[in-house]
Amino acid sequence: MPKARGPKFFSSLFFKLMVIILIAGIGINLSIIFFFGAFRHHIASSYQPHLARYIKYLLNDIGNPPDRDRARRLASETDMIIAFEGQGLSWSTADHPVTIPRDRVRIRHRDERLELGRYRGAQVVYAHQDDGLLTFYLPHQPDAERKIKVIGLGLLLYISALLVGAYLAIRWVLKPLQWLKQGVEQVGRGDLSHRVPLKRSDELRDLAKAFNTMAERLQQLIRSKEQLLLDVSHELRSPITRMKVALAMMPETHDRISLEEDLRELEEKITELLDTARALNVEAALNIEATDLADLIRLTAKQFYGGRPSVQVAQLANVGSVHIDRDRIGKALRNILENAQKYSPDDSAPVAVSMRSIPDAVAVTVRDSGVGIPAEDIDFIFEPFYRVDKARSPRTEGYGLGLSLAKAIIEAHGGRIEVHSTLGQGTEVVILLPHSVDDVSSAQGSP
Repeated sequence: MPKARGPKFFSSLFFKLMVIILIAGIGINLSIIFFFGAFRHHIASSYQPHLARYIKYLLNDIGNPPDRDRARRLASETDMIIAFEGQGLSWSTADHPVTIPRDRVRIRHRDERLELGRYRGAQVVYAHQDDGLLTFYLPHQPDAERKIKVIGLGLLLYISALLVGAYLAIRWVLKPLQWLKQGVEQVGRGDLSHRVPLKRSDELRDLAKAFNTMAERLQQLIRSKEQLLLDVSHELRSPITRMKVALAMMPETHDRISLEEDLRELEEKITELLDTARALNVEAALNIEATDLADLIRLTAKQFYGGRPSVQVAQLANVGSVHIDRDRIGKALRNILENAQKYSPDDSAPVAVSMRSIPDAVAVTVRDSGVGIPAEDIDFIFEPFYRVDKARSPRTEGYGLGLSLAKAIIEAHGGRIEVHSTLGQGTEVVILLPHSVDDVSSAQGSP
């Protein structure tokens, strides 16, 4: 039941690379657009003087006053329209004269009697003569403009494709980092059997190999520790049995009663050690059955009635039957309640147990108003033999195996356990168990 990871994407290395490449791509594309604009402006600026010189050649050829027949010939050769307006005379080389409002023409260059401007993308040249105004109209050429736009768009798409390809290539190169991140998360959750793929031949492969070696050694160390715990617990039973036989043959005195009590306490601790060792053993099978979790919570809490502080069952949502190992979940819940009661003052508020349904899980919450847990200890309280109370006061006696056993049982069911605590205000323990029996079965089958 992984947590939602949406917001983490925006702080990931891949997202940062994508943003950098995207910004670089936008910058490059804007630079190209600016370059094209500046280039076109430069061409237009340098084009005006040459156009003025060319028009002067045409004026010499047409004559003054202008010859209409020569103007028609030049217009047919240059694909332009030539029009004349004078005193009592006006003509145009076009079959359908073009109306050009002079106030709409943007004049960009003046040369003696010439005025050069643009109107709706077309070039317009006014030549002032003694007897009238000669107008040269060079129509807009959409084909040429379209070719320029196609070339510019193609260049932008090509650069964008290069940037996308660069991002995908970087993502592929850094893929081992994602595998390492997943490996760290799995090992952090206790799955020491997880291995990072070794699919590259670079420095990241060496890093992944070193990570796998570390995980394998950790797994071996923990297995050795668990096996030692199991072996020692078993070996201790034999001398305890012999001691019980020897005590049974002794006369019933005060010393014998005291020794029997000590021996019984020792046997309880060994039983607790064995239970923890079996729970930590990944081969331990669960007896999964449909269970009324609310009923199990009430029965477990009932065992603590009369204690100080008391245990109070709060709201229990109707979640139906949950597929769990009833005995083991009961054991885990007892350990958590025992810890909550043990580390709470007698006059504090009751330990509250509640249950609610959340997506894909059932959440059982145990909240106390006790001494709380220091922030530096929270990450270690589930370790076997770890105790927050280093002085081991009589009230908090024990070997520090209760929470370790509870965590092992919950995780064997495919769930997880969370602890939130404020020093001096109390602690909240949340048990999350999956709804589906398939989730539990898969958890059992996984190493």
